[in-house]
Amino acid sequence: MGILLLALGATSTLGAPQTLDVNKDGEMAALKSEIEQAMTAVRTIVNQPVAAVRRTREMRVGTFAPGWFHEGAAKPDFNTVDIRQTRDTAGYDKHPYVTSDLNPGLAWVSRTVEFNPATKYFYTNYSLPKKRLTEAEMVEINRLYRIIGQKETSLAELTRPILTEEELEDPEAGWTLKPIPKERYILAGVAIAVVLGVYFVSRRTR
Repeated sequence: MGILLLALGATSTLGAPQTLDVNKDGEMAALKSEIEQAMTAVRTIVNQPVAAVRRTREMRVGTFAPGWFHEGAAKPDFNTVDIRQTRDTAGYDKHPYVTSDLNPGLAWVSRTVEFNPATKYFYTNYSLPKKRLTEAEMVEINRLYRIIGQKETSLAELTRPILTEEELEDPEAGWTLKPIPKERYILAGVAIAVVLGVYFVSRRTR
């Protein structure tokens, strides 16, 4: 009987499913939801409308072309960036009013707009200038960025593949999951059949 239990234990080890924990899917969904909520809050702050005025001949207006911004944006380092340090207003502050070739007949008071490469990732409309954020708004975005960074780190930990026994023994194998070969299941089945056969034969001969 001890032999039988040993064989069954070995088989269960060979056939142990390499899947995520039962609660892992729920944890991942919760983290993704929190990340999206924080990102939505950032977009709301960054893309606040800025009041425009009708342009007149008397206005001294600086024109940006082509458009307000170049296409594309780098993803900020949510764990470390301080958007108060990356804000750029120098180009706007040279003029009392600013506009772009995308907005004929309109202008914006220069001190009400800004550009920030650390928030550009969240710009939703490149055809309009972005509001110059207050200190409190920038501090809030920094706080939201830290939340995003922490949750993304936790999500990455949860989605990291589980190493097999072979990969643990071979560090060069990397983080790739390897399926259990079918031959192992066949050998395990044969082993159980042999042990059971020996067990029942030995009982009959007693």
